[in-house]
Amino acid sequence: MQTLSSPSASTSFDMDDWRSGYRSQPNEYAYAIEDIDGTIPAELEGTLFRNGPGLLDVNGYPVHHPFDGDGMITAISIAQGKAYFRNRFVRTEGYVKERAAGKPLYRGVFGTQKPGGPMANAFDLRLKNIANTNVIYWGEKLLALWEAAEPHRLNPETLDTLGLDYLDGVLKPGEAFSAHPRIDPSCDRTNNQPCLVNFGV
Repeated sequence: MQTLSSPSASTSFDMDDWRSGYRSQPNEYAYAIEDIDGTIPAELEGTLFRNGPGLLDVNGYPVHHPFDGDGMITAISIAQGKAYFRNRFVRTEGYVKERAAGKPLYRGVFGTQKPGGPMANAFDLRLKNIANTNVIYWGEKLLALWEAAEPHRLNPETLDTLGLDYLDGVLKPGEAFSAHPRIDPSCDRTNNQPCLVNFGV
């Protein structure tokens, strides 16, 4: 088999640029987007929501993997030919407690350890709901999702965290909801309305 040569790493990318993707983005913003090429069609209207890890350290203590970072919701809203940006952290119980403590209080699923070494981590099985994997708007609710816990409900205009949401009684406290549900347009359970399909264990 022939081995193909590749350009050296020093010519293909800049290490500082690559590392910038692993830095915390601790600031929250809300502003009109002024720098737009062309014009936004007047009939285009709606909001694009995105979710991902925004905080990759807790007061200087780095997370071991970006998937352990606290969730940040980003929204770009378009209406009447204008665009508006807003981002907010999902204020989970763990996020609020760690901000107050100034250090990690929970282990992460992807290797992040709280301070104190092996003895502080070995028997502490608590997980922090980081609400950093997905965001959906369903049933008039904006929900920040993570694989191992309940959804967090957010205000779709301000992105303020309203608290845990149990999907009108479908979930019980402590039950998880997948961060990757799908919409089934052929669902026959809700008067021919689409269903949100998920899995459980």
